[in-house]
This record gives sequence, structure tokens and C-alpha cells, in this order.
Amino acid sequence: MASKTQIVSLAVNQMGHEPVIDLDSSDKMVVAAEQALDMLLPSILARGTWRFATQIQQLTLLNETPPPYWKYVYQLPAGWLKTVRVYPQEYGWEIYESQKIYTQFNPGSQGFWMEYVFQPAYEFLPGYFVEYLTIAIATYLSLSNAEKPEYANFLEGKIIRAEAMALAIDAQNRPQNSQVNFPVLDVRGTCGVIGNSSG
Repeated sequence: MASKTQIVSLAVNQMGHEPVIDLDSSDKMVVAAEQALDMLLPSILARGTWRFATQIQQLTLLNETPPPYWKYVYQLPAGWLKTVRVYPQEYGWEIYESQKIYTQFNPGSQGFWMEYVFQPAYEFLPGYFVEYLTIAIATYLSLSNAEKPEYANFLEGKIIRAEAMALAIDAQNRPQNSQVNFPVLDVRGTCGVIGNSSG
């Protein structure tokens, strides 16, 4: 798995830059790539439901009086970027800028759980995502740093393919629902033509 330095190095390599050994550099491209990484990573993670960056955690009920209309206040998990779903499935809740979730119900002893997207440490980012991320950083920087303007167009096409591939690989970490019964096919072999009473 990659470190932050390796991700920045791979990104600037896409731009034809020499490999990066250390992020403590005065090189403007390296500084720009590191800043782009810091900005793009949480944004990219929040745009999807990446399985490697999704976890479930019980929320902590806070002992405070919520504003009118709400009855309970829970603390959002540390590192929260986006809610995927809550358990039990309840729709009477809202999240505001205070990093708290306000609800109208108390699930009692079973607790209030949230499945959410967070930002893992760099070394836990899988290779397929790192590949997509480095292309995303290079694409972001290409308009201002590419030596040839047409290279930005090339990277735009490349990032679409890289994102699709990363999403497809990541989706394999979630089981697919399968239709077990096929009523039309099952009845075909036993009753003849559907609607034919003589069959």
C-alpha cells in the first residue's frame, strides 16, 4: 500500500515530473500535488460508497437539549464524511454543521447505528483506488502544469476509465442480490403454455 509521498510521486509522474523522495520540497509541482491530494481525497471518497472506506459504528447519545422539533442529539463518528444509512432505518433525522445528528426517536437498548464513509489512513488505500486517485490529481493539475495543453484532454478520458475500473473492483466487496425464484420459467415445464387450461 502507498504512503502520502508515494501517492504524490505517482501523481506528478503522470505529469512527466521526476519521482518525489520527500514532501518537504520547494518544488511548486510537488507542493501543488500535495495540496490537491489533501483536497481531492475526502471529496472523492464522499462521492461514492467505497467499501474499503465504509464502516458501521454505534452513535453516542448526547446529554443536551436539542432545538425545537428534535428530541435527541447524537454525536457523529470521528472522521465522518458521508452517511450511507442508519440502523434502525429511520428517516426522521438531520445532520447540521455541528457534527451532530438530530432525531425524533430513541431506538432504546438496540442503539442507533450509522454506516458511513470515512477517510482511511493512506497505507490502507487499496491499489486500484490509489491508481484512480493519482490520475485524478494529475488531471486536476494538468491545466496549469501540463507542458502540452492536449495532455489535459488525454487525462480527462483516462480518469473516466480509471474511476469506472476502481468502482467495479470495489463493488466486488459487496454481495450481489440474486433472484432465487423464476416463476415464468418454473411454470413453463410443468403447466405447458400459461393460460392454457388443458396444459
